[in-house]
Amino acid sequence: MDDARSRITAHLRGGEQLLWVGQPDPDVRFTPADAFLVPFSILWGGFAVVWETTVIVSGAPPLFVLWGIPFVLMGLYLIAGRFIVKKRRKLATVYGLTPSRAIVCTGERSFSDSPVRGVPTKVDRSKDGRHVTVVFGHQGAMGLFGLYQNTGLDFFARGLSPSVGFFDVHDPDGLLRALDHANVV
Repeated sequence: MDDARSRITAHLRGGEQLLWVGQPDPDVRFTPADAFLVPFSILWGGFAVVWETTVIVSGAPPLFVLWGIPFVLMGLYLIAGRFIVKKRRKLATVYGLTPSRAIVCTGERSFSDSPVRGVPTKVDRSKDGRHVTVVFGHQGAMGLFGLYQNTGLDFFARGLSPSVGFFDVHDPDGLLRALDHANVV
């Protein structure tokens, strides 16, 4: 946790106090959006593989073989690759909460923050109560841009959703206490 704290401390403003530091749980794989995304990805990937197999077996022109390759690759990403990307991103992500800002650092170069006060805050606890997700800010288009957050398909909404989120945090009580303190200060 010291490495996490030092990564967040580097982004604090003068006099800013750090209330909470945490990381997402990389073992949490599924989100509510996966109720739609998993069947869709299986349909997409299955259709793409059947198409490509049919084209190859039938001896179709090379253009048809080449045409199907991106669809097969996208199907593989939807079915399995996005979970690998999501886990790698979670392992590189650190969250920090101050009385005025929510801070997210992913890797060495990616940094985003959001005000804590005066913005919509959405808190979702997991059914078992062991994890919490907190999203700060507007999700735009009736929350549709937030649909892809934390799914491995985040790049679809990049730049469209001005929200910042703490996803699948394994310390729900500590984060919610710090959030309550930030809203009181």
